[in-house]
Amino acid sequence: MSVFYCILIDYKLFLKLNAPLLIENKKIIVTATIKGVKDTRDFDFILDTGTTKSVIDNETAVRLGLDLHRLEKGDRLMTAGGAIHSRILKLPRVSLFGKDVDNFEVSVIKFPHQITLIADGLIGMDFLLKFKNIKFDFDAKTVETG
Repeated sequence: MSVFYCILIDYKLFLKLNAPLLIENKKIIVTATIKGVKDTRDFDFILDTGTTKSVIDNETAVRLGLDLHRLEKGDRLMTAGGAIHSRILKLPRVSLFGKDVDNFEVSVIKFPHQITLIADGLIGMDFLLKFKNIKFDFDAKTVETG
């Protein structure tokens, strides 16, 4: 005689992820895992829905083991402080909110000192649009993706 066990699992558990948010001085701070040339490390980013392209600071690129002078020249970016020159970098892998994105292209720029005190870069809409659904709960300080 065979015994068959059936365990019902809520399939939504596999489709959604809740991750914590840090809100500091009206900025959403998230931790992303980035695979660099030498190793994989966690970095803090400001989540910025007003930024179309994600960017990292020059120093963050150096900590990832990259030589800034070997990076391809990028476009001029418009910032609150005016137009600046950037370099282009393809990160082997960026992991955030349970999503892994391979060969993710970011711009590399010199950040103002006040930003480097709290973050290593900005996550923009180019990354956020890779999710089907994303919901921020500011009261609970969580983000839900699916």
